[in-house]
Amino acid sequence: MKNFKNFAIIAGSGNLPGLVYEQLSNPYVVGFEGMECSLSKHAVFHNFNQLGKFFEDLNNRGIRSVVMVGGMKRPLLDETKFDEYLKVRSDSFFKALQQGDDALLKHIISLFIENNITPIGANEVVRNLTLKPGFYVGDQDSVNLNDVKRADQILEKTSCLDIGQSVVVEAGQVLGIETAQGTKQMLEYVRDTSSLLRRVGGGVLVKREKINQDLRVDMPTIGPETIRQVHEARLDAVIISPNTVIVIKQDECFQLCKKFSLSFIVRERDK
Repeated sequence: MKNFKNFAIIAGSGNLPGLVYEQLSNPYVVGFEGMECSLSKHAVFHNFNQLGKFFEDLNNRGIRSVVMVGGMKRPLLDETKFDEYLKVRSDSFFKALQQGDDALLKHIISLFIENNITPIGANEVVRNLTLKPGFYVGDQDSVNLNDVKRADQILEKTSCLDIGQSVVVEAGQVLGIETAQGTKQMLEYVRDTSSLLRRVGGGVLVKREKINQDLRVDMPTIGPETIRQVHEARLDAVIISPNTVIVIKQDECFQLCKKFSLSFIVRERDK
């Protein structure tokens, strides 16, 4: 692991902020008001409408690197509460806000860089968060590769529109596409889908990074809860990309896959 100094964690929800925190020596932790922060007992909270104060705080503390980690909702903005910093950048900020999440996050990255602060990915702080290609549970014969190919075709199209990172396909039929609701809600929808819409049972969840996505602030993530949801949705397999999807509590994920007879495969997207 690199020796990070003058480092801050911008923390959201979930388990990942805690994993990053454990790897660092007394990092400065920031949360945003109105957003869940799993490191709240360690965090100083800022208001997103006062970004000037936020960056002033980081610079006064000599912060030169940040990792944005954990689930984060889009900020609730109130123009009447904007500080001067955000007022002069409001046009470009609202323009980014009206686009997809990737466009918004790239704009936020540009603001950090403008303040001489470098965003880095959680995978640069915590070792072995991602996986190399391979059949971790199951094998090639245990998954419908035509469904994987179909899913990759869909994700290529949705990437261009900055929509989502996951899709569920069964026997060529698209059962769910992740949008703003997230993977959890998509899988709940698939679980609750009428049996009349399910052809043969089974199917695959394919989760990948968006094409040209900046992974420093929004790397796709799955964990044991995702595996349980895949099982409840009566799917056969989980497919993710190598080196670009974080897998939390990997051993537990693999144990659950074996328990539920799910395949867990890491492979490049089909061309």
